[in-house]
Amino acid sequence: MSGVVVAVSLLGCGGSELERAEVDATGRMDQAIVGGNEARPGSHPWIISLQQYGSHFCGGSLIRVGNRAESDIVLTAAHCIYDGTSRLTAVAGAHDLASPSSTQQVVSATKTVYHPAYNPDTTVNDIAVVVLAKPIKFSATVQPVCLPWDTVSAGSPSCGQSSSMRPTLVSQPSLAEPPRNPVGLVPGEASVPAENTMMIAAGWGLTSEGGAAYSNVLLQVGVPIVGSAALARQYSSQGITIFPEAMLGAGYAQGGKDSCQGDSGGPLVAKALPGYTLYGITSFGIGCARAGSPGVYTRVSNYRSWINAQIANNSRVQ
Repeated sequence: MSGVVVAVSLLGCGGSELERAEVDATGRMDQAIVGGNEARPGSHPWIISLQQYGSHFCGGSLIRVGNRAESDIVLTAAHCIYDGTSRLTAVAGAHDLASPSSTQQVVSATKTVYHPAYNPDTTVNDIAVVVLAKPIKFSATVQPVCLPWDTVSAGSPSCGQSSSMRPTLVSQPSLAEPPRNPVGLVPGEASVPAENTMMIAAGWGLTSEGGAAYSNVLLQVGVPIVGSAALARQYSSQGITIFPEAMLGAGYAQGGKDSCQGDSGGPLVAKALPGYTLYGITSFGIGCARAGSPGVYTRVSNYRSWINAQIANNSRVQ
């Protein structure tokens, strides 16, 4: 599947802002992690590699659909599936895509549904679900991510957990866990993360703007939330409108760390209660890891009702 070009004044990967007055933005379907490091295998058990004809093109997140230890619904970005999904498969439990593990699960998709108000020109409402032919079974390396406003009570199913998560690493400096969130988010209050809250993006995308190949291994990067007003100012200078209720930004003012092409549709999470929670879906940006151009993510909390409706209408897990 080719990259989705968003018809707004936003510079895609490659080229200088001075080279043209009107520039294009590429949705992050073809955009990997820049400035991050290799994740510990199994530390992002909810992440999905969406593939066509066996090749990775976008990320996704496995979500819980009921009380059983399985799910047939994956959340991703609308721009990932907008141009068609022939021979689409979802790969769960993956780490090194070049060396599949025995615990990896590969399931075909039967249906995709993008938000009815998705606008490919403005990238607003950039959210979709992938409905699988059969459920993906939960295991030590495959678990659903929590959604904003999820709660936990005695006997209720869990989410956002990983048996391999540890706060620090000494013996393997090249591998890392998602950094612990210093804010200590809780359900409800966490539906809109505060400015500077540390988030974690992950994926198999490019490791530099204009790179030639995706990463074989799962990479992650920590990026802080950018306030809605600051995000809107930074993008308005490029002629791009930010919709605060539907989008959130994350990145450093100096750049250097970001998601990139190939990470589209993948998760932006933070440690909260009851577990790691999905606050954003990788959507778009100006290039990759540029100063003053934070990544833009779909604000998941705005779509909880829509997600619930898709589960009710499409999931066959009882």
